Amino acid sequence: MISKIMSLLTVIAVLLFLPTTTSAARATSFNPNVTNTEGGLYVVNCKEAISLRRAPSYDADVLIEIPLGEMVHVIDDFDARGAEFAHVTFKGVEGWALYKYLTPHATLLTVVNCQEYVSLRTQPYFDADVITTIPLGEKVRFVRAEEVNFYYVYYQGHLGYVNDQYLS
Repeated sequence: MISKIMSLLTVIAVLLFLPTTTSAARATSFNPNVTNTEGGLYVVNCKEAISLRRAPSYDADVLIEIPLGEMVHVIDDFDARGAEFAHVTFKGVEGWALYKYLTPHATLLTVVNCQEYVSLRTQPYFDADVITTIPLGEKVRFVRAEEVNFYYVYYQGHLGYVNDQYLS
């Protein structure tokens, strides 16, 4: 049953990553099919976060919000509604999240074209506040492309923006 769910997730992930905008087209120049090796599913295709619910239902209470780019761990694949919800944990909280916002794939980018490090910023602008720095050669997980030559990425628990000239 788990292999069927993973096959379904792969098909969904491929369909979700088809280019539909200029940003998506820029993102597809990278390999969107790097399978994660951490054993979880990544939150994708939402603006900021998805809901982790008490039960596999749209009407169930929301336990916690799971931010875009974060990873959840699958507990099992039983969903009486036909694999619409995934039974997962996030930061120790167990609940149900919609499969359409989860993917087992990630695009990894490498920091390049800098002396020592690049800045992970709060907004897609060079003068935005710095969250942290990312050393030359480090890998980040691509989340989405912005219209202004920045990528929204995940690095060691942080989400933020890096100018695309420093990522390959």
